[in-house]
Amino acid sequence: MPLLRLSPQIKNTYWNIPQKSFRTGVIQFGESKKNLILHLHPFCKSASADRRSPPFFESHPFSSISNSEEIQKMATLVPQVVSLDPTTIPIDYHTPIDDLNIEIKDINDKACTADEGLIVFLLNSAPKDSSSSGSGGNGESDSPIKINSKVNDNTINEFLKEGNMESFTGKIGTSKSFYIANDKKKYVSLAYIGCGPANEETELEIRKIAYALVTMLHDNKYKKVSIIFEIKIQENLFRFFLEHLFYEYVTDERFKSADKSTNTDYMKNLSLHIANADLYKGQIDKARVYFYGTYYAAQLIAAPSNYCNPVSLSNAAVELAQKVNLECKILNVKELEDLKMGAYLSVGKGSMYPNKFIHLTYKGAQKGDNQNKRKKIALIGKGITFDSGGYNLKAAPGSMIDLMKFDMSGCAAVLGCAYCIGTIKPDNVEVHFLSAVCENMVSKNSYRPGDIITASNGKTIEVGNTDAEGRLTLADALVYAEKLGVDYIVDIATLTGAMLYSLGTSYAGVFGNNDQLINKILNSSKTSNEPAWWLPIINEYRSSLNSKYADLNNISSSVKASSVVASLFLKEFIENTPWAHIDIAGVSWNFKARKPKGFGVRLLTEFVLNDAV
Repeated sequence: MPLLRLSPQIKNTYWNIPQKSFRTGVIQFGESKKNLILHLHPFCKSASADRRSPPFFESHPFSSISNSEEIQKMATLVPQVVSLDPTTIPIDYHTPIDDLNIEIKDINDKACTADEGLIVFLLNSAPKDSSSSGSGGNGESDSPIKINSKVNDNTINEFLKEGNMESFTGKIGTSKSFYIANDKKKYVSLAYIGCGPANEETELEIRKIAYALVTMLHDNKYKKVSIIFEIKIQENLFRFFLEHLFYEYVTDERFKSADKSTNTDYMKNLSLHIANADLYKGQIDKARVYFYGTYYAAQLIAAPSNYCNPVSLSNAAVELAQKVNLECKILNVKELEDLKMGAYLSVGKGSMYPNKFIHLTYKGAQKGDNQNKRKKIALIGKGITFDSGGYNLKAAPGSMIDLMKFDMSGCAAVLGCAYCIGTIKPDNVEVHFLSAVCENMVSKNSYRPGDIITASNGKTIEVGNTDAEGRLTLADALVYAEKLGVDYIVDIATLTGAMLYSLGTSYAGVFGNNDQLINKILNSSKTSNEPAWWLPIINEYRSSLNSKYADLNNISSSVKASSVVASLFLKEFIENTPWAHIDIAGVSWNFKARKPKGFGVRLLTEFVLNDAV
């Protein structure tokens, strides 16, 4: 019996070929007349001497998919060892946030209704009295907090006037809840959430505030929620509050067996009451887009590697391109060979899934004074769908091999950004979304420590460690991107575990060859509330990558600053284009919540929208 099987839909519907003798099949997609050609190389005794292991699928043309039905057929091309192996990544394109009615009202013009659901007051802690011993010098006070806002219910207003703040000081992330009857003798839930000292809210504090609210929503299944902002908040932090509220509220249950189709326990109406409401109205739609772009990326990252492999991930990219009207091209192994991407192809040789290079393109309209100056940007995401480490196996304690499905987080961030840009449709910018997708596995075909491979720019690389594979895939992707003639290249990758030690789990590291570009990335980091920190590329360490037999080694045997060394390696594959490298190895995964953050989607989108044009 062959080790490779096709899904029953393909084998039974499209071919009437003996199992041990098939070589080539053709599918015609109805009226589209597009031929999809598969070259199949089964492991069986009757196969000819030129059989290849692992099998490769070559499809032509991947980029011409014209409707969802054809995309679904294409998804069945994923190689299977047994017929029960998944062939697609399940993706929720519709979330409860799509059905959520959101309205924003000025807190000074109209009082909040108090007829049902949950009313939440976001409250700063009372100012600390300098003459008081207080609560530890953190800017917070033990003094009672006063609520200035009113609702359209006398009973509840009297309750608020009395304070009822026992043991509640407004400390960040703390909460206090009540269940009281209104004028109509109908019970309403009230809650206070502490936001800490006034004017000190940051991305971290906003996360804590949103999480406190989400906990209430999950525990009580409210259909109507009103949020009264008794705090002053910047516009971008207001948007981030909504983004994070949505992200934490929606739960990923794609792989659970329970029937979720009848679940209606979701919030239906969200009312936001804030001073100067007109300043914030434009942030609501943007928050919806940023939320879903982040959630889309998180779904890809969370999908286990038996679902998310190079073929199924490239299929998902094709489907995304169709949904948001992007140009799409997927390069297969033959095309990658023609481009001489030897570094990238070497990494995927040990996998049963062939390498797939994703290239989506957005071209905005040319308008205004910039009609002849459309900025061209290439965004590259590392796309290792599972990283075993290769022959340098991730076997040591702390190597986190069980989490290595997240090694395609860079690719997910780029695709999430593609969703946002394709939805917002900015003018005067052309964006290329790229990812060299493959799987780093161990087999008789895997590349080995000590191999010398040749990248697409002609440079030879000695493989010092097969677990330093991401930089090899990025090397060929960088060469490809520069040939597009872009103004900026930005890559984003879970590249080095050393980021956990240098910047921890809150900040991404930014490296690059152009100070102006790096400053743009850092500015986007602030407006997106995805923290990043500028780290140096130390040229003094370049000699540590020298190889006796090749142009360079993919690791350093002497310098321990592995994140810097990795950036020096990548720099070898950029000639003149301004380039930035964002290492998200420390920030991609929420270790406490055991789920992805979708980090990078908002940062890259803000870069394209605000800083690149």
